[in-house]
Amino acid sequence: MASVVGMSKAALAVIACLGFFLASEPGRANGSRNQIVVSPNGPEDGGDYGPKTPGTKTSGVQEALDAAKAQAKDVYLAGGSWTAEQTTPVVYHLHTTLKIPWMQNFRLDSGHCVLNYTPTNGDAVVFDSQMSCSYRLGLIVSSSDGATVRMKPTTAGPDRFKVITSTEFVFNALVGGGGAWPGGEAHNSDLDQTHRWVGTGLWLDGSEGSIDANKITVIETVGCAVGLLLTGGVSRNTIEQTNIHLCRDHICLGSLEDPRPSDNRIEAFMDCQGIDPSSGARVFGSGNLLTLSARPFPRGPQLVFEATASNNLAIVHSRGLTIDRSSEQSNQIVSLEAPRTKASDQVREK
Repeated sequence: MASVVGMSKAALAVIACLGFFLASEPGRANGSRNQIVVSPNGPEDGGDYGPKTPGTKTSGVQEALDAAKAQAKDVYLAGGSWTAEQTTPVVYHLHTTLKIPWMQNFRLDSGHCVLNYTPTNGDAVVFDSQMSCSYRLGLIVSSSDGATVRMKPTTAGPDRFKVITSTEFVFNALVGGGGAWPGGEAHNSDLDQTHRWVGTGLWLDGSEGSIDANKITVIETVGCAVGLLLTGGVSRNTIEQTNIHLCRDHICLGSLEDPRPSDNRIEAFMDCQGIDPSSGARVFGSGNLLTLSARPFPRGPQLVFEATASNNLAIVHSRGLTIDRSSEQSNQIVSLEAPRTKASDQVREK
């Protein structure tokens, strides 16, 4: 390889001009900043993509992601503050599932804009394989019985693995198909017990590839049948759920047929806001560490170790019903309550 030191000034000038040409060629959106911008009225307002992108079904967001992958760029979703009667929130409507392709060493940043998924079925946002990436998103709102966010690696992308790993995700809010209001409609704070709470807030789906060693932060999850769901090969993740509320079931780690989720660290506050029936956390996997706080559930338990659960540790800050149905009885609880009992001796401690 030729040394730069030995190059003539003329050769260096040619390389500099070539670099400028490549950075500004028509096929590369704003090459000089190495970032693609989705804006509220893009591309008419100066953004690279947006709701005015011809033929878009995702307000230009899918097109921006596809371009970023092809051009090795990052993405920024422009937001804007919402002031009642003065400004309106920035909303990017999704009329089909937003599919985030496999990425490596990629970053997506966002203002606190809203991604609003309009169909009544299907998943709103789906992440394929990711490695060493960073995602920060605002509010994702769904009207569907599917997942608001589903992480499901299916493509052998990063280093030829089907995997989501070494990646940080931050979400301001995930709103499920039940909506964000107890009464089922905006500004109605009176709980409607007949209202249907549907969809999953965050689903880590490791059925086809592993989801391992990531950091995930969700400030608010609301209005779901299940707030947080882990299935398949999901392990060694750190998950912080600041407030899972107004959900039927708040946390579920696996199932009787799928006890694979293991060695995850989960911290969450859970508040059903009076929904009956409802439950807190159900654990089917092994080796997980849970730090839980909750407001009372009308009749349901705040924590259940199911039959396949083993070697889990739960630190429980709040008083409530805990049940251990496990066969091994190897799960441990550190709690304000008296020591937990077997399912055959269930008691609610005073």
